[in-house]
Amino acid sequence: MRSPNPKIYGHVERFVPIEVNGQVFEVPDGIPLIRAFQYIQFELDGLVCDWTLFCFNDTIGCCDCTLTPPGASAPEPGRACCVRVAPGLRVDVLPEGCRLSPPATEEPAP
Repeated sequence: MRSPNPKIYGHVERFVPIEVNGQVFEVPDGIPLIRAFQYIQFELDGLVCDWTLFCFNDTIGCCDCTLTPPGASAPEPGRACCVRVAPGLRVDVLPEGCRLSPPATEEPAP
């Protein structure tokens, strides 16, 4: 695995699992969830988002999602720009304009 760009994700000490719509991804610990979505899209090819919809700074509420924080028993609303990634975080509903990438299909061997 190559090292994530520190200009985008900061200094990464470790990766932690988060669950997004039932799929588990290893992402840099402690980064804002919106950056984790970028990591999943651009580094892991696991998500597709229309980034023109997002402000990244909690000014217009464009990254609303439903998530279950570590240790919580029920989902709650949150904003991807305000929530920090932690082990066990679960995203139940992605922000509008984001969706998981379809799984890669393996080509049959000749």
